[in-house]
Amino acid sequence: MRHRVLLPRNLISAEFGALTSSSCSLRWLRLSRSRRPTILVAIMIDHDIRDAFAAAVEVFDGPLYQSWCRAVVAETGRDDGTISGFATAGVSFNTCIAVQKLFRATSLELRRNGRGQPLVDYFPVLGGDRHPDNRAYQLWCELLRDRRGRLVHHLCASSRPVNDPAAGVRILTLLDNYLAQIYDEPVTLELLAVGAAAGLELVADALHPGLLRGQHVVHRRGVDLEPLDARNPDTLNEMLALLEPEETERQQRVRRAARLIAEQDVVVSRQDAFAVVSAAGFGFARLPVVFGVSFLCSMSASDRMDAVMRARYAEGIWISDEAIGVMRKVADYAEFASASPTARATRLVHYRAGEVIAIWLQ
Repeated sequence: MRHRVLLPRNLISAEFGALTSSSCSLRWLRLSRSRRPTILVAIMIDHDIRDAFAAAVEVFDGPLYQSWCRAVVAETGRDDGTISGFATAGVSFNTCIAVQKLFRATSLELRRNGRGQPLVDYFPVLGGDRHPDNRAYQLWCELLRDRRGRLVHHLCASSRPVNDPAAGVRILTLLDNYLAQIYDEPVTLELLAVGAAAGLELVADALHPGLLRGQHVVHRRGVDLEPLDARNPDTLNEMLALLEPEETERQQRVRRAARLIAEQDVVVSRQDAFAVVSAAGFGFARLPVVFGVSFLCSMSASDRMDAVMRARYAEGIWISDEAIGVMRKVADYAEFASASPTARATRLVHYRAGEVIAIWLQ
């Protein structure tokens, strides 16, 4: 007698042949046991996970995460639940973004609880110096199985932005060049970062010798609806977990900026950016410079800050650093016509008496 039934995967071990459909691989396994009926077992292998990891290969620049993505794609045979098993906790990895979150959770777990873990040896940002190999992949798979509960917790928690001050260097470089062209004397400045996260861009001039030298910065502060305190080691680890294992220079830059924020007592407060900029007395007796990194992409009206700066009727500068695809929603500049929508652009607008007196692009 022959029956078709579904059995738990841990009971399956046999030779099999494969039939495919558009969304999965349907594998029929023939189990033969003495004095028992022959059973055909069907296992549905979802292609979405494999496709997501295949797409993620192009997202990462470093060799470790790329090698893990390729290894997942190349897996054959029975699904042992190392990755698909997360579905029992309501977590799936069927998109490229989900794969990125899994790697972030891996990095965060190693940063918090990785002491003595051999997988750390493959993360230069954690002091490792080993190159990717099959052992690294096997160690990662073991981590996924052994620490699934912790990883699920990391995956379900809100992620933190890296807040790389490199964007601040771009912004302050454009500002420095502009001020040198327009003013003969030093300018008294107030720097306000909007959507500032931990505010690391506010000290970017200290990372670039000579930047803003000759100008007089009297105040630096940031505002954000969900501010971060990079002086908190746990928060800083959450930010750094977004880095790829090989991004040691970027990590050094973030850590140095975090130290400068603490040393200079720069504060990022929980406030609405538009309310702060439009408040009476903002920027009094100084030139206020308002800037944001990837700030406009979270706004339903991309030109709202431009409108607020114009309505102040006082003098001020607004600088935005965004993907060109976002920047095009504000104005369709000829300089952006042939550029990729994902490329970065920095835009400076100088307002005085409700009018735009200058626009600089970089």
